[in-house]
Formats: sequence, C-alpha cells, structure tokens
Amino acid sequence: MDFSLTEEQVMLKDSVAKFLADNYAPEQREAVVKNEAGFSAEHWATFSELGWLTIPFSEALGGFGGNVADVSAVMEEFGKVLVVEPYWSSIVLAGQLMARCTNDELKSRSMPQVISGEAQYSFAWLEPQSRFSLSYVSATAIKQGDSYCLNGEKKLVLNAKASHFIIAARTSGDVASESGISLFVVDAANPALEKESVRLMDGQLACNIQFTDLLIRQDDMLTADGEAYPLIAEVVDEALVALCAEAVGAMTYLYKATAEYANTRKQFGVAIGSFQALQHRMVDMFMATEQCRSLLVRAQCAILDNSAERSQDVAVLKAMVGKYGRKVAEEAVQMHGGMGVTNEMPIGHYLKRLMMIDMYFGGSDTHRRRFSDMRYL
Repeated sequence: MDFSLTEEQVMLKDSVAKFLADNYAPEQREAVVKNEAGFSAEHWATFSELGWLTIPFSEALGGFGGNVADVSAVMEEFGKVLVVEPYWSSIVLAGQLMARCTNDELKSRSMPQVISGEAQYSFAWLEPQSRFSLSYVSATAIKQGDSYCLNGEKKLVLNAKASHFIIAARTSGDVASESGISLFVVDAANPALEKESVRLMDGQLACNIQFTDLLIRQDDMLTADGEAYPLIAEVVDEALVALCAEAVGAMTYLYKATAEYANTRKQFGVAIGSFQALQHRMVDMFMATEQCRSLLVRAQCAILDNSAERSQDVAVLKAMVGKYGRKVAEEAVQMHGGMGVTNEMPIGHYLKRLMMIDMYFGGSDTHRRRFSDMRYL
C-alpha cells in the first residue's frame, strides 16, 4: 500500500515550508510569542491569503475540500518551527465544530468569517473536575423562552484573543452523561463573560472564563438541544490527529538538530557524534519519531475509511506521541547540555511545546486508559 503524499499535498507542504523558512526563524517566533495577542495578525492574514484556512472545509462552504491528511501535512510543517498562530484551535477544532453543526442558519452566517480569518473561534470545554472527560460538563444552560441562561466556568481555553467561544453546557442529564450536552456560540465581548488570560508553558496565550446568567439565543446553538456529544467526539478525534502531526514535526526537527549538533560539537578532540553510545541514543530518537509517524498514518487511514476502530487508533496515537515526544525532546536537551533548556536555544522550546501537546485533551496515561476501555470493556 502506498502511503506517500499526493502531488497536491507535496505542493502544499512545500509552500508552507517556504513561507515558514522566510518568516519563522527562532528569533522571529520569540517576538511573536511576546506579542500581546500571542500570535501575529500579519501571519494570520497571510494564512488566509494563501488559502490555508480553507483547507479543512468542504467546497460547499467555500473551502478547499481537504481531509485530515491534508491538514496533517500543514500541521507537521507548523510543528517543525513551533507556529503559534491559532490554526489548530480556531480552524481545525472550533472551525470544524461550526462546519459540521446542524444549525444551517448559524453555519451560513459564521463560516465565511471563519474561512476568511475575520473571526476566530475557540472551543471552551475543560472544567476543573472533568479529568479530561469530554462528557463531564457541569456548566448549565437553562431554557428561558427563546433563549438559554448559561452558568459555569471553563479552564485553559486556547487562544485568549478569540472573537467567539463555543461553550459546552448541559441542558439536561447527569453531570457526566453523554446525552444532554449542547454547544453555544458566545461573543467574547459579552459583558456576562469574565475572562482571565494566562500564559501556558510553551508561551501561548490561553484564558479561564466564567459566565453568570449569560443569555444566549436559541439560534446560536450548534445542534438540537442536548445532542452535541457525538459532534464533539467526532471533531476532537480528527483534531487530535492533526495535533499529533504537529508533534511529529517537532520530533523530526529535534532528532535532526541533535544529529547535526553531535557531528559538530567536539569533546576530547573528536565530534561527540562519533561516540557509539550517543549514536545509539540518536537512533532511538529517530525510531521513536518514525513509530509515531506510522501511527499517525494509521489514524489518518482509519478516519478516512470511517473505520469502527478510529477512536482506538486515535487513542493509541495520542498516547504514544505523548510518551515518545517527551522522550525525544529530553534526549535532545541532554545531548545539547545545559544550554538546551535556555531561552536562547530552540531545543527547550520544543520540549515545552511537546509537553503541552501531551496534555491537550488528556495525557498519554489518559489515552492508554481510553484505549483499554474501548478495546477490552
């Protein structure tokens, strides 16, 4: 079976790589991270001009009509330079929730702004007691006439400068039930919404939000009352594959940068890359990266084929990327020595990013348990 990229995907990767080579040197990225918004508005506008924001969306919505493999090709290149623009949170995750919702009027009203980059959406789902369970939603939405009154809080919502939040709230059912969850679009400027910005370990800007008696029109609900969980589960699985593609890109950079450093850094008069023990460790880094790449391809195929085991394949991918991503980054830091964790060296930034990717929607332990439950219970 041929797993090589199509001609269109190769062209897409090359165009992304060329732009990033010209505009995303480590010092340029550092300046962007320190920006008040946490990303570059100019880069985001360029993403839109180049058509990258259209890739995951169907042609009927004005998109490119791409699939998870196309998005992963872009995300892998992003991972090689640690792109901080909210492509994953706004386009791959929240954008797909909007694109696949059953509220056609809301979709037709909102999608042109998403695809053009004019509006940025962020999915607010994580709660203090949820332990990364998608079905644990204690935030409530009580129907009042043609509106809903929302009360609750969400933690570590990505892209603190998003113009809109897609908030998961419970309209019925037990706090951990898959039924009874609804999704609401909320303007970030709504006065009933309190927002506290926080810097994550990798320098990206997130926020905690709290809402009290927040009134939302029924027209701003993405699905029928209480029927949002299947949509959430489907979109999150695909988004995690794209996120793991970013991790594979970061791991690829790390083992290549480490091999290059080992061949130039001299100790005892010879390059340290000539020491057999370090050669073995660099081979382990390469093997770990390629294993994760293989699992990435498997998960992509499962989603494209709509396999019954797609969620299992995604869980395995996320678990292994969490485990080996950190291992590769820690090996790179150790072989670079103490300077590997300084801000002046990019290696430490990759370690922090891979640790954050591991924790999104649950770490490797969470997804190992998830796989075990799906396979054996």
